[in-house]
Amino acid sequence: MAVALPVLLGLGVWQLERGQEKARLLVQAAAVQAQPPLDLGRAGSVDLIDDHRPVTVQGVFLGERQGLLDNQVRDGQVGYDVLTPLRVEGLAEVLLVDRGWLARGARRSDVPAWQTPAGEVTLIGYLHRPADVPLVTGAVSDSFGGRWVVSQIDPALLGEYLGMPVYSRVLRLAPQSEHGFRRDWPLISMTPQRHYGYAVQWFGLAGALFGIYLVAGLRRARSGVTAEDQ
Repeated sequence: MAVALPVLLGLGVWQLERGQEKARLLVQAAAVQAQPPLDLGRAGSVDLIDDHRPVTVQGVFLGERQGLLDNQVRDGQVGYDVLTPLRVEGLAEVLLVDRGWLARGARRSDVPAWQTPAGEVTLIGYLHRPADVPLVTGAVSDSFGGRWVVSQIDPALLGEYLGMPVYSRVLRLAPQSEHGFRRDWPLISMTPQRHYGYAVQWFGLAGALFGIYLVAGLRRARSGVTAEDQ
């Protein structure tokens, strides 16, 4: 009781704090997204641009170097996000563009087909910092019909594989931008409501444990059994 109850209460408080943090992130992201689009070619230092800030960019797709982000699920259907490098004048690194989701076939190797325009394109989107998923590597596989595939985006590893430096953030295409597919990424991986739900569960377990302790103590008192008797 002395060990378990503080642990359960601490987990509940931690989930509450995580929920409040996620709520603040959503408010901040909404404020950033409300700003007018910024032209990457005239932005000066790209590193100073906030995540989720709307941007426009002109460049040329490197169609022969594009690949896929594995294990992306929409409505219970497994598929891939299409990742196409973009050569942007004035940027030393290529900009990796997440063009959205495509469903795969019955097998993992059933890679969907898509079109990539040649020549200069103008894109609208926002910069996104790839998530670092524990126990998942960014190792590159190139056994999917000539397309490389990764389980998570690691710009350093991708740069080594492609033989060119890759910018540390990804451009996610906005829904109104051309040359994309299904684009409905969540701003955060877990909503505040889910954190609050977990907090309720931890507090509920703490309450149940305390209730069991009280009931056991009352029964012991009524039966006249003390700790010394035991």
